[in-house]
Amino acid sequence: MNNPIGIISMQFVRPFTGQHLHLFQEIKSMGFDFIELLVPEPEDGIDLGQARSALADAGLGVVLAARVTPQRSIASEDPGARQGGLDYLKSCIDSADAVGATIIGGPLYGEPMVFAGRPPLPRSADDMRARADRMIAGPGRGRAAGPCRRSGVRGRAIEPV
Repeated sequence: MNNPIGIISMQFVRPFTGQHLHLFQEIKSMGFDFIELLVPEPEDGIDLGQARSALADAGLGVVLAARVTPQRSIASEDPGARQGGLDYLKSCIDSADAVGATIIGGPLYGEPMVFAGRPPLPRSADDMRARADRMIAGPGRGRAAGPCRRSGVRGRAIEPV
């Protein structure tokens, strides 16, 4: 497939839970090749093995979108939040492997409240460079690369917010 077309599950329902796996057949019948699911949280009640089977039955591919929080931002000044971000990224990889996703995208750093309509905090050029160093050039990227290489995940798309 040269140019697959997908849609995010939030176009149908949010939160997407284990009770919504039946939608995969409908999404495929609409002509979509894949669905983007938010990386499941425990409260979503999604059995990733069942989701993988339902996706296969529907002939639908899947990619995952990460969810940033202040406690798991790999660019944070707070070392605990950076570690939380790395731990979360590793859990995203585990989820991707379990459900059969080959791409993890979405925000892994930033100001998550922009999704609630709040403007991002002002950042100086020095602060932006420091955030980039912590996230891209620093230990965060390197510590996350190994688990990705050992998994079935082919791509990571870090979305800035």
